[in-house]
Amino acid sequence: MWSHARRQDRKQAPTAKHPQPRGRAPRRGSSRRGFTLLEVLVALAILSVVLMALQQSFSSNIFITSFTRGLWKAMVFARNETARWERRPPEVSGDGEFSEDHPLAGYRWRRRIELETPFPGIRVRRIELELTWNEGGSPRRYQTEIYVLPK
Repeated sequence: MWSHARRQDRKQAPTAKHPQPRGRAPRRGSSRRGFTLLEVLVALAILSVVLMALQQSFSSNIFITSFTRGLWKAMVFARNETARWERRPPEVSGDGEFSEDHPLAGYRWRRRIELETPFPGIRVRRIELELTWNEGGSPRRYQTEIYVLPK
């Protein structure tokens, strides 16, 4: 009986079928499931880099959206005005500020009308619209022009 117990405790010599394990051998009865501390730390480092990049992208998108909102409003207004001027051009230059109940409250506008002769015998009116406003503490400006035949 004693000799039988001793045989179970003896380790087998390494063979081609059972090579010598490298490093620390796993304990009997336990399988190697789960992650090591190093693997968890590497995964957390990768996750933190990805989350920082996403946060930076998100904050940049918010800045760009707020910056272009004022420009977009100015462009839409200017396009509507120039489309209206194609049908019925204004007669006089002028400038002013939009009222508080207007969608462009806080914007200033300036309209200049000049007669030009781009080619001999051809006269056109150049109508320029300029919108200015403050956004984020700095002045912004949008300018467009249209050429129409004089009446």
